[in-house]
Parts: sequence; C-alpha cells; structure tokens
Amino acid sequence: MVFCLVVMLGVCCSGVFSQSNLPKPTPIPPPGDIQLPGGYIYERRRGIDSYVGVIVRKDGFTISHDIGKMAANYAAQYFPEYFDRLRKRTHLNSGTNEREIQDLKDKTDWTQRSKVNGDDLMLVRLKDSTLIATFVGSTANFIAKADSSDKIADFLLIVLTYQPSADKRH
Repeated sequence: MVFCLVVMLGVCCSGVFSQSNLPKPTPIPPPGDIQLPGGYIYERRRGIDSYVGVIVRKDGFTISHDIGKMAANYAAQYFPEYFDRLRKRTHLNSGTNEREIQDLKDKTDWTQRSKVNGDDLMLVRLKDSTLIATFVGSTANFIAKADSSDKIADFLLIVLTYQPSADKRH
C-alpha cells in the first residue's frame, strides 16, 4: 500500500519538478565588466584563493581567468626583468640559471607591454599558441589556446574590455 502511494505521488508530481518548471539561473556577468561578443557565455568556476572562471564560445574556444592577489602574474616569467631576477639567484650556478632562461625564451613567440584601462598589461604568445594577458596592478590573468587568427582576435577583443577598477569581487 505504501509502495503504491509513493509511486502514485511520483507519477502525479513529476510534472511539478520537471526541468521546464525550474527557474532559469541568472547569468553571472564576467569579471571587470568584460563585454562578450555574441556566441560567448561566462561560467564562474570554484577557486580556492582567487576568482576563476571561463569565457566559452559555442565551438569550444575558451578563455580562462585567474584574478586576485594570490593569482600571481602568469606573464612575468617571459619578460627580461624576470630573467634578470633568475640571474641573481646565488643558490644555483649560472649555467643552471641560463638554461632556465633559455627554456623560457625558447617557448616564447613574442611579448608586448602596454597601458590598458589604467593598468599595465603584459601580453605573451607562446609557440604552442597559448596567449597570456596579465593586468599587473589587479593581478588578473587571462589564458587561451589561440591557434587561429579569429581566436587571437576574439581573445584581444574580449580581454581588452576588462576594467580592473570594476572588478571588486576578488
């Protein structure tokens, strides 16, 4: 008797709890008032000590971000001032330091610096098609595998709309 009641309740109430009756989640805006072109969505991800998430295009092209004081600066290791810091390490011999520097240089296709939206931007393209953009003052890192010109263009068009002062969530 109890089993029949449970089955009847399940059948009768199944329409009440169907997916179509659930409220649609409110889209979460991307960090720093980033403007997304059509075909992109933003997904917040769980971070331990920083603000992380991804911007995803319908075809799967993804730009990830890691923002906050604990996120560090992803691009810095590919710039000459980092190489100078490595050369000053005294606990390793100079050959070891130079090999590490050469490894980083060998991975790098190009680097650029600019002032964008009031923050210093370090931009790196690695030979494996990875793009890294770091807003230094706000420690905001954006990373994507951009293996075509349309992906490079979208990465830049999206990331360059980031407003460091607008991002108060981290």
